[in-house]
Amino acid sequence: MSSYPVAEEHVFIGPGLSLFKRVVTILGLVGVTALVLWIAVYQHANRNDASVIGSTIAAVLFVAGFIYYLRLVAPVPFTITVGPRSVTKRSRRGEVIDLAWEDITRIKEEFFPNGKRISVIVYRKVTEPGQKAKAWAVYRDDVTDLDGLAQTLKGMLPATCDWQSETVHE
Repeated sequence: MSSYPVAEEHVFIGPGLSLFKRVVTILGLVGVTALVLWIAVYQHANRNDASVIGSTIAAVLFVAGFIYYLRLVAPVPFTITVGPRSVTKRSRRGEVIDLAWEDITRIKEEFFPNGKRISVIVYRKVTEPGQKAKAWAVYRDDVTDLDGLAQTLKGMLPATCDWQSETVHE
């Protein structure tokens, strides 16, 4: 059994969508829905025919589809726990990616040409059919302290894992 250095766990938080962005998006969607319904009522008063009802249903379905799309792409809050035995990423939706240090093959960090860190990407050993080597990636806007996360990962990196730094967008 291999021994692990005694170190404390470090937790990094990905807050997800900010309250301001959520409120502005909700107000915008309420405004668009109100505008669609106001146009429907106005058109129904002037022209009482089936095209008004059909176009209103189409507009409401379009807005509902857009709301569904926004729910799919909205950033989900998560935490990344870097410990002496593993790196664990937990999302609020219940997804857990727990990687023991011996299962991590490489960690890659990407920088802008000015030296600002863009992302940290963790790759794992593929152990199952259909499993991807890229376990997860976090970007500057996703996590509150990307530089601290990178430094913590680099400090706890075992000898079996490669660390790669790359400058992108040159």
